[in-house]
Amino acid sequence: MASIGAALGLLAVALIPSYLFVQARQASKAVASTETRSTAALTDGLVAVTGTFQAGPAGVLTHPVTGADALGVRWDVEERDSAEDDTAGVDDSGRQTVPFQLVDDDGTVDIDPSGADFHLSTTRSETFVDVSATPGEQALTFLDRVQENERRSHDAGTKQIHNTPINEAAVHGTDGVQYESRAIQPGDTGYVLGSARSDGDGTYTIGAGDGAFMISDMSPAALADDLGSNQWVLAGIALLFYAIAAYVLFFG
Repeated sequence: MASIGAALGLLAVALIPSYLFVQARQASKAVASTETRSTAALTDGLVAVTGTFQAGPAGVLTHPVTGADALGVRWDVEERDSAEDDTAGVDDSGRQTVPFQLVDDDGTVDIDPSGADFHLSTTRSETFVDVSATPGEQALTFLDRVQENERRSHDAGTKQIHNTPINEAAVHGTDGVQYESRAIQPGDTGYVLGSARSDGDGTYTIGAGDGAFMISDMSPAALADDLGSNQWVLAGIALLFYAIAAYVLFFG
Protein backbone atom coordinates (compact mmCIF):
# COMPACT_ATOMS: atom_id res chain seq x y z
CA MET A 1 0.00 0.00 0.00
CA ALA A 2 2.85 2.36 0.81
CA SER A 3 4.37 1.80 -2.63
CA ILE A 4 1.02 2.50 -4.29
CA GLY A 5 0.68 5.75 -2.35
CA ALA A 6 4.21 6.80 -3.25
CA ALA A 7 3.63 5.95 -6.92
CA LEU A 8 0.41 7.96 -6.98
CA GLY A 9 2.26 10.89 -5.42
CA LEU A 10 4.96 10.72 -8.08
CA LEU A 11 2.33 10.52 -10.81
CA ALA A 12 0.68 13.63 -9.39
CA VAL A 13 4.01 15.45 -9.48
CA ALA A 14 4.60 14.27 -13.07
CA LEU A 15 1.33 15.91 -14.13
CA ILE A 16 2.80 19.36 -13.47
CA PRO A 17 5.62 19.23 -16.06
CA SER A 18 3.24 17.32 -18.37
CA TYR A 19 0.77 20.21 -18.27
CA LEU A 20 3.56 22.76 -18.75
CA PHE A 21 4.88 20.71 -21.68
CA VAL A 22 1.48 20.84 -23.39
CA GLN A 23 1.28 24.59 -22.79
CA ALA A 24 4.79 25.19 -24.18
CA ARG A 25 4.09 22.99 -27.20
CA GLN A 26 0.86 24.81 -27.98
CA ALA A 27 2.63 28.17 -27.64
CA SER A 28 5.44 27.01 -29.91
CA LYS A 29 2.96 25.86 -32.55
CA ALA A 30 1.08 29.16 -32.32
CA VAL A 31 4.27 31.15 -32.94
CA ALA A 32 5.30 28.91 -35.83
CA SER A 33 1.89 28.95 -37.52
CA THR A 34 1.06 32.67 -37.17
CA GLU A 35 2.79 34.87 -39.72
CA THR A 36 3.84 38.30 -38.50
CA ARG A 37 2.17 41.20 -40.21
CA SER A 38 2.34 44.99 -40.40
CA THR A 39 0.26 47.07 -37.99
CA ALA A 40 -1.34 48.55 -41.13
CA ALA A 41 -2.64 45.12 -42.20
CA LEU A 42 -4.40 44.01 -39.01
CA THR A 43 -7.76 42.27 -38.99
CA ASP A 44 -9.93 40.89 -36.21
CA GLY A 45 -8.64 37.58 -34.88
CA LEU A 46 -5.29 36.04 -34.02
CA VAL A 47 -2.35 38.14 -35.23
CA ALA A 48 1.38 38.46 -34.63
CA VAL A 49 3.31 41.72 -34.82
CA THR A 50 6.86 42.84 -34.17
CA GLY A 51 8.17 46.31 -33.42
CA THR A 52 9.23 48.68 -30.68
CA PHE A 53 7.35 49.00 -27.40
CA GLN A 54 6.39 52.48 -26.26
CA ALA A 55 4.24 54.02 -23.55
CA GLY A 56 0.57 54.61 -24.29
CA PRO A 57 -1.90 57.09 -22.78
CA ALA A 58 -1.75 55.26 -19.43
CA GLY A 59 1.95 56.14 -19.07
CA VAL A 60 4.62 53.95 -17.51
CA LEU A 61 5.27 52.05 -14.31
CA THR A 62 8.31 52.43 -12.08
CA HIS A 63 10.51 49.33 -12.11
CA PRO A 64 10.37 48.26 -8.43
CA VAL A 65 13.98 47.06 -8.43
CA THR A 66 15.86 49.60 -10.56
CA GLY A 67 13.53 52.62 -10.52
CA ALA A 68 13.56 52.80 -14.34
CA ASP A 69 10.46 53.31 -16.50
CA ALA A 70 8.75 50.03 -17.37
CA LEU A 71 5.69 48.75 -19.20
CA GLY A 72 5.58 45.33 -17.58
CA VAL A 73 7.56 43.82 -14.69
CA ARG A 74 7.87 40.37 -13.14
CA TRP A 75 9.75 39.94 -9.89
CA ASP A 76 10.73 37.52 -7.15
CA VAL A 77 11.82 38.52 -3.66
CA GLU A 78 14.03 36.04 -1.85
CA GLU A 79 15.48 36.15 1.64
CA ARG A 80 19.03 34.93 1.89
CA ASP A 81 20.02 32.46 4.57
CA SER A 82 23.03 34.11 6.21
CA ALA A 83 24.15 30.81 7.72
CA GLU A 84 24.10 28.98 4.39
CA ASP A 85 24.96 32.05 2.29
CA ASP A 86 22.26 31.00 -0.11
CA THR A 87 18.66 31.90 -0.87
CA ALA A 88 16.11 30.37 1.46
CA GLY A 89 13.36 30.39 -1.16
CA VAL A 90 10.94 32.77 -2.83
CA ASP A 91 9.15 34.87 -0.22
CA ASP A 92 7.08 36.82 -2.67
CA SER A 93 6.52 37.28 -6.36
CA GLY A 94 4.33 39.40 -8.54
CA ARG A 95 3.69 41.08 -11.83
CA GLN A 96 2.54 44.54 -12.83
CA THR A 97 1.60 45.75 -16.28
CA VAL A 98 0.20 48.85 -17.92
CA PRO A 99 -1.40 49.13 -21.38
CA PHE A 100 1.19 50.19 -23.94
CA GLN A 101 1.77 50.41 -27.69
CA LEU A 102 3.83 48.64 -30.34
CA VAL A 103 5.21 50.69 -33.22
CA ASP A 104 6.52 49.43 -36.56
CA ASP A 105 7.37 51.17 -39.85
CA ASP A 106 3.69 51.37 -40.82
CA GLY A 107 1.92 52.49 -37.68
CA THR A 108 0.95 51.78 -34.08
CA VAL A 109 -1.22 49.22 -32.31
CA ASP A 110 -2.43 49.32 -28.71
CA ILE A 111 -1.52 46.36 -26.46
CA ASP A 112 -3.70 45.40 -23.49
CA PRO A 113 -1.35 43.03 -21.60
CA SER A 114 -3.97 41.74 -19.15
CA GLY A 115 -3.87 37.96 -19.33
CA ALA A 116 -0.75 37.72 -21.48
CA ASP A 117 1.99 35.13 -20.99
CA PHE A 118 5.23 37.08 -20.67
CA HIS A 119 8.26 35.41 -22.25
CA LEU A 120 11.15 37.66 -21.32
CA SER A 121 14.78 36.98 -22.15
CA THR A 122 17.28 36.25 -19.40
CA THR A 123 19.40 39.17 -20.60
CA ARG A 124 16.79 41.51 -19.08
CA SER A 125 17.16 39.92 -15.66
CA GLU A 126 18.51 42.10 -12.87
CA THR A 127 19.46 41.03 -9.38
CA PHE A 128 20.10 43.21 -6.36
CA VAL A 129 21.49 41.74 -3.16
CA ASP A 130 21.90 43.55 0.13
CA VAL A 131 25.18 42.07 1.30
CA SER A 132 25.08 44.03 4.57
CA ALA A 133 22.08 41.99 5.77
CA THR A 134 20.09 45.16 6.57
CA PRO A 135 17.43 45.24 3.87
CA GLY A 136 15.07 47.72 5.53
CA GLU A 137 15.68 50.77 3.33
CA GLN A 138 15.80 48.83 0.06
CA ALA A 139 12.70 46.86 1.00
CA LEU A 140 10.81 50.05 1.78
CA THR A 141 11.84 51.56 -1.56
CA PHE A 142 10.70 48.42 -3.36
CA LEU A 143 7.35 48.45 -1.57
CA ASP A 144 6.82 52.15 -2.25
CA ARG A 145 7.41 51.64 -5.97
CA VAL A 146 5.03 48.68 -6.15
CA GLN A 147 2.33 50.66 -4.35
CA GLU A 148 2.91 53.72 -6.55
CA ASN A 149 2.44 51.53 -9.62
CA GLU A 150 -0.86 50.35 -8.15
CA ARG A 151 -1.98 53.94 -7.64
CA ARG A 152 -1.05 54.92 -11.20
CA SER A 153 -2.88 51.91 -12.58
CA HIS A 154 -5.99 52.70 -10.54
CA ASP A 155 -5.96 56.38 -11.56
CA ALA A 156 -5.62 55.40 -15.23
CA GLY A 157 -8.54 52.99 -14.94
CA THR A 158 -6.44 50.05 -16.08
CA LYS A 159 -6.65 46.49 -14.84
CA GLN A 160 -3.91 44.68 -12.94
CA ILE A 161 -3.51 40.92 -12.75
CA HIS A 162 -1.01 38.55 -11.18
CA ASN A 163 0.07 41.24 -8.73
CA THR A 164 0.83 39.43 -5.48
CA PRO A 165 0.81 41.64 -2.36
CA ILE A 166 4.28 41.90 -0.87
CA ASN A 167 4.88 40.21 2.45
CA GLU A 168 6.39 43.07 4.46
CA ALA A 169 7.42 40.78 7.29
CA ALA A 170 9.50 38.71 4.90
CA VAL A 171 11.30 41.58 3.20
CA HIS A 172 12.01 43.29 6.51
CA GLY A 173 13.79 40.25 7.89
CA THR A 174 17.28 40.41 9.32
CA ASP A 175 18.92 38.38 6.56
CA GLY A 176 19.88 39.79 3.18
CA VAL A 177 17.19 40.13 0.54
CA GLN A 178 17.56 39.38 -3.17
CA TYR A 179 15.32 41.07 -5.72
CA GLU A 180 15.24 39.47 -9.16
CA SER A 181 13.14 40.84 -11.97
CA ARG A 182 12.59 40.94 -15.71
CA ALA A 183 10.93 43.84 -17.45
CA ILE A 184 9.66 45.25 -20.71
CA GLN A 185 10.81 48.85 -20.97
CA PRO A 186 10.01 51.66 -23.44
CA GLY A 187 12.31 51.32 -26.44
CA ASP A 188 12.61 47.53 -26.23
CA THR A 189 11.90 45.65 -29.43
CA GLY A 190 9.73 42.58 -29.27
CA TYR A 191 6.91 40.36 -30.43
CA VAL A 192 3.20 40.15 -29.60
CA LEU A 193 0.88 37.28 -30.49
CA GLY A 194 -2.76 37.77 -29.54
CA SER A 195 -6.31 38.55 -30.57
CA ALA A 196 -6.76 41.81 -32.45
CA ARG A 197 -10.04 43.67 -32.24
CA SER A 198 -11.07 46.80 -34.08
CA ASP A 199 -11.60 49.92 -31.99
CA GLY A 200 -14.09 51.20 -34.58
CA ASP A 201 -11.96 54.15 -35.68
CA GLY A 202 -9.47 52.38 -37.91
CA THR A 203 -7.20 51.39 -35.02
CA TYR A 204 -6.78 48.03 -33.30
CA THR A 205 -6.05 46.69 -29.83
CA ILE A 206 -4.32 43.34 -29.29
CA GLY A 207 -5.24 41.50 -26.11
CA ALA A 208 -6.60 38.28 -24.69
CA GLY A 209 -9.14 36.28 -26.68
CA ASP A 210 -9.49 32.91 -28.32
CA GLY A 211 -6.07 31.34 -28.71
CA ALA A 212 -2.62 32.17 -27.45
CA PHE A 213 -1.60 35.55 -26.05
CA MET A 214 2.13 36.13 -25.64
CA ILE A 215 4.34 39.17 -25.21
CA SER A 216 8.10 38.81 -25.56
CA ASP A 217 11.22 40.94 -25.89
CA MET A 218 12.63 38.26 -28.19
CA SER A 219 12.32 37.91 -31.94
CA PRO A 220 9.84 35.28 -33.22
CA ALA A 221 12.74 32.95 -34.12
CA ALA A 222 14.42 33.33 -30.72
CA LEU A 223 11.09 32.84 -28.92
CA ALA A 224 10.36 29.70 -30.93
CA ASP A 225 13.78 28.30 -30.06
CA ASP A 226 13.29 29.13 -26.38
CA LEU A 227 9.85 27.51 -26.27
CA GLY A 228 11.18 24.48 -28.14
CA SER A 229 14.02 23.99 -25.68
CA ASN A 230 11.70 24.40 -22.70
CA GLN A 231 9.14 21.89 -23.91
CA TRP A 232 11.65 19.08 -24.30
CA VAL A 233 13.17 19.78 -20.89
CA LEU A 234 9.67 19.58 -19.40
CA ALA A 235 8.97 16.37 -21.32
CA GLY A 236 12.17 14.83 -19.95
CA ILE A 237 11.26 15.77 -16.38
CA ALA A 238 7.76 14.34 -16.76
CA LEU A 239 9.06 11.08 -18.23
CA LEU A 240 11.56 10.76 -15.39
CA PHE A 241 8.80 11.01 -12.78
CA TYR A 242 6.59 8.57 -14.70
CA ALA A 243 9.49 6.10 -14.84
CA ILE A 244 10.22 6.44 -11.12
CA ALA A 245 6.52 6.02 -10.33
CA ALA A 246 6.38 2.82 -12.41
CA TYR A 247 9.51 1.47 -10.71
CA VAL A 248 8.10 2.20 -7.24
CA LEU A 249 4.75 0.64 -8.13
CA PHE A 250 6.15 -2.61 -9.52
CA PHE A 251 9.41 -3.03 -7.59
CA GLY A 252 9.02 -0.82 -4.51
